Amino acid sequence: MSKTTLMAVALVGLLAVVGFTVFKPAGTGDAGGGIEPYLVGEMAKLTVPPETQMLSDHIIMAETGEPKKLSAMKGRAMLINLWAPWCAPCRAEMKELANLQHELGDADFEVIAINVDRGGIRQAEETLKEWGIEGLGLYAEPTMAIAFDLAEGALPTSFVVDKNGEIRALFLGPLAWDKPEGLALFEALKKGEI
Repeated sequence: MSKTTLMAVALVGLLAVVGFTVFKPAGTGDAGGGIEPYLVGEMAKLTVPPETQMLSDHIIMAETGEPKKLSAMKGRAMLINLWAPWCAPCRAEMKELANLQHELGDADFEVIAINVDRGGIRQAEETLKEWGIEGLGLYAEPTMAIAFDLAEGALPTSFVVDKNGEIRALFLGPLAWDKPEGLALFEALKKGEI
């Protein structure tokens, strides 16, 4: 092979590698990829916001009674769920939320199920016990402002949030979050792959 031909082959190879790196579709495995490849099966029902949305500064109460700013909870992937004891569709998905927390919950991921009824933490605890739900942290926002501001009062509403506090997807209504496609989505989210 001549020197010129060898250089031409090397140049074409280099351009192919650079072109693939620059124009590679989002979500093909690199950190920070797109969420779209994970929107299959039950997760295909999720809505992706057209513009970047970050966690709000709403104040919620933790089980300890400590107020927490929602935006200050970034640093781990989360599924934030707004629910109330009187909401039948909320009850329909609570077991799936608990299963998701049981399967993937750790320092890098948490299901944050927020009771938005006036009864607060105590009511959340009593309701989850009555429904036979175990393993979820207790959170409340008894003014319901968070539900009106973020979900126009519609319950349940859930937000898929990455470690940077960006809302990557949302859903109004109950969803089977613990299906294999849900586990794959949140596993990738907690690893920072999307």
